[in-house]
Amino acid sequence: MAKGGSAAVKRPRVLIVRGSFAALGGAERELLQLLRAVATRWDVALATLDFPPEAEALLADASVRVFKPTSALSWPAGARAEIAASASKIAEQTWKQVAIPWEDFDAVHLSVCRGTLEILPLVPGRLPVHYHCLEPPRWLYEDVLHRRLDGQPKRPLWLTRLLFSAQRRRDRRFVKRLLQRPHASISGNSMWIQRRLKTVYGLASDPMKENGEPPKRDEQYRPLEATHLMHVIDLDAWPTEPAPEEQTELAQTPAPPERYVMTVGRVSHVKGTWETLRSLQGTGLGLVHVGGGDEADVGRLESEALRIGVPLVCMPRLSQPALVGLVRNAEAMVSHAHHEPFGLTPIEAMAVGTPALMVDEGGFQCTMSGVESGRLLRRNDQAAWRQAYQELGNTDLRTAWADVGRRHVEQNFTLDVQIAALERMLGL
Repeated sequence: MAKGGSAAVKRPRVLIVRGSFAALGGAERELLQLLRAVATRWDVALATLDFPPEAEALLADASVRVFKPTSALSWPAGARAEIAASASKIAEQTWKQVAIPWEDFDAVHLSVCRGTLEILPLVPGRLPVHYHCLEPPRWLYEDVLHRRLDGQPKRPLWLTRLLFSAQRRRDRRFVKRLLQRPHASISGNSMWIQRRLKTVYGLASDPMKENGEPPKRDEQYRPLEATHLMHVIDLDAWPTEPAPEEQTELAQTPAPPERYVMTVGRVSHVKGTWETLRSLQGTGLGLVHVGGGDEADVGRLESEALRIGVPLVCMPRLSQPALVGLVRNAEAMVSHAHHEPFGLTPIEAMAVGTPALMVDEGGFQCTMSGVESGRLLRRNDQAAWRQAYQELGNTDLRTAWADVGRRHVEQNFTLDVQIAALERMLGL
């Protein structure tokens, strides 16, 4: 008992699971950000099969236990491995070698990634499990990741579907196993993905669901529907006023064009990089790309930029201050991504007062709904894109977009919002 006769408040004990942090992209960084934030209010631990030093450094001095194999899992690759679903099988075996004290936890939060669901057979039945299926694995259920930069298939699409058939069957078996658990839940990262979960896994989808609202359940407390838990940003990392280090860090990066828009994400068809570049032809705007990519794809993008006369700068890996400075100084954040599951980039842009011009598809429809801080544009409406680029020169309009954008982010996409939604989902 605490002093004064009141019982001590018990901190929730939560295990967060992600199969791999090797990519260290937006999803991985956000999860590490969440871990740092909840470590002050939960007894939280992380289980993973692949945790490189760069990811470990991002946890800094947060009080988070990490459970992992003695050596990082070497993921099999190649057509033979895809046909045999080797990565999934090896992950399932490797999880058995990770010593996780299950009695130390009250709930488990799974973050979608190769190798994550494979831990499920080891999770005791008493524990509530939330599967944050940011998106059903796109390489299994969509063709957008199997196309070249210009949209042409890398191989016949029937062959791609055949190559991944065993993996699709395993994925569906694991999800079915999850849905048979009492107090389990499955959520997308947006209303768009909540609907995709219905398409891929056959779950009901209630359009009136709120962020973090638990699913309806049957008499055995098994979930009857999909839900959603949205991404957020750390507003402290996206200040309204420029920090001194922004200019210092920017001075060490390649100089951007005088007037430019930005796009973020690996150079690829799925991110719409080729379309974004070509949409700028004749506008007088350059393009700054952040996110890297295959060397051959970057070369093709640079050649196309020269051909159509659009200044292009592909940035190296950037520090956070340099990234914020580039976004802040951009005319707009732009994306032609194909069915983007969520889309953090418009939120990041709005946080620092930069307009967002996004294709009217997927998660962008969720993150930009109800706010006038840019434009949602049809992919092939060239006249609308050209008009939107012209509007960027309207100072009054940009000021109005900046004012409402920051407020929109503060109200809907902060760490406090996400933590409250996750606690609601897990019943903590």
